[in-house]
Amino acid sequence: MRATRWALGSAALVAVPWIAAAVVPGQQRYVLHVLIFTALYGALALSYDLVVGHVGSLSLAHPAFFGLGAYTLALLATEARWPFALALPAGIALAAVVALAVGVPMFRLTEHSFAMGTLGFAIVTQVVATNWVDFTHGPLCVTGIPKPQVGALRIATLPAFYWMGLGALALVALLYRGLTTFRLGRAFHAVRDNETLAAAASIDPLRYRMLAFVIGGGVAGGIGALYVSYVGVLCPGELTVSLSVNLLVMVFLGGVGSLIYGLLLLVIVIRAPDGLEGLMRRASSRRRRPASSGA
Repeated sequence: MRATRWALGSAALVAVPWIAAAVVPGQQRYVLHVLIFTALYGALALSYDLVVGHVGSLSLAHPAFFGLGAYTLALLATEARWPFALALPAGIALAAVVALAVGVPMFRLTEHSFAMGTLGFAIVTQVVATNWVDFTHGPLCVTGIPKPQVGALRIATLPAFYWMGLGALALVALLYRGLTTFRLGRAFHAVRDNETLAAAASIDPLRYRMLAFVIGGGVAGGIGALYVSYVGVLCPGELTVSLSVNLLVMVFLGGVGSLIYGLLLLVIVIRAPDGLEGLMRRASSRRRRPASSGA
């Protein structure tokens, strides 16, 4: 029964482009655009939850890893003409390696100092991306990023990008489940809950915290690469610390493994694109209309 529900749910998610075309034919492009961003940011939030939930300290470095993956793909695709199949792994690998290099000194800090150190790293990364104009193009942005192509398969339409985002979210969710269950997951939870007790049980806290940090950074880099392959342009503003704030809201408000916040946000964006204020204003206008017509 459970397998049947999963199969039906998966089929419904895959069929969303056709469902949107049938239900809201005039808004299909807008709905798919929102869903693509929802899938990518959902995957990014899962990678951030892996870090926040299992490193044991608040990390604010995710915008930097996201930007490293994004800039790696953007520059390799536009300047070096690398194919997507090589540029994407390069973005993931660079973000993971930098996370390892940053984590070595950062994990020597206390909890609050760790948060400030990762925040400083994120800010420095954005400053470099903004001012190293000869390499990153700075405020001029990297433009003309080609659409993803693997062999004869080219992702260029909104439904194709939706399926790409959905596939990325599914892969990250499977990775998250694999890393937070079984023996490895128990070790992560032990380090998070009581580092001293974990060390007494022959679990190396630094090793597992570093593993979560590096994997989370690599996944963030991969999502950044997918993101710029969709939008086609990359500016330093994508690396702002506000991205960490958004991820913190998703993780803390929605909770571990919860889609509540994401679904609520999705409904508001689709049904009330001008915000809750506009929704209330329209409702108030409807209430006043019958009274004025009766007069």
